[in-house]
Amino acid sequence: MSVSRFINLKFDLLRAWPWLFLAGVMTVFIGITSPHQLGVLLWILTKVSLAAFLGYWIYRSLHPYARVHELTGEERRNAMLVRAIYVGAAIIALGLGL
Repeated sequence: MSVSRFINLKFDLLRAWPWLFLAGVMTVFIGITSPHQLGVLLWILTKVSLAAFLGYWIYRSLHPYARVHELTGEERRNAMLVRAIYVGAAIIALGLGL
């Protein structure tokens, strides 16, 4: 594996970092205001974040050539909708299942 491909893969894996950062900030806020709920909140945040991450990568692995940033028009809209369905289904599945 070339160095540039490794660097691109590393940054690609961290594409959703703003959501993870926001989850951390909200966890700190709840920890300050309601420390007795911190364990429950942390478990829920962990499940939802993991489900979103898995949904995104399930979509990427099943549709390797459907890169939303490379598509235009109707194809882009359809690819974004399919990606949202995958991520939403993963979140619902983990939210109800565990």
